Amino acid sequence: MGLPRWNLSDNTERKIRIIILIVVALILIYEKFCGMSSTQYPAMYLSVFSLIATFMTNAVQRRYFTYVMEYAQAFRIVAILMTGAFFVIWLLTTYERLNESAMPSHLIYNM
Repeated sequence: MGLPRWNLSDNTERKIRIIILIVVALILIYEKFCGMSSTQYPAMYLSVFSLIATFMTNAVQRRYFTYVMEYAQAFRIVAILMTGAFFVIWLLTTYERLNESAMPSHLIYNM
């Protein structure tokens, strides 16, 4: 039976890769200048898995993983799922960090 195959054209896969990598680069730039450790870790994991997910294209699988395409496809699916999961985690941690209430001033001066 096998795993599902995405028979996208090379042009479509290239556009998807460019968009994903630009989004990841913008997230990493944002984290470099405005991030905290609670949001930087999901961003780093997001970048690692997005590289795997975007460069395991159908052409790469056919060329380098001819005899184990089922396993390469499973690896790609897991990388895509992990990319999505870490993107959601990054969104949640960033949302929580931006919506934290500031420490009351009477607590700051009494320390």
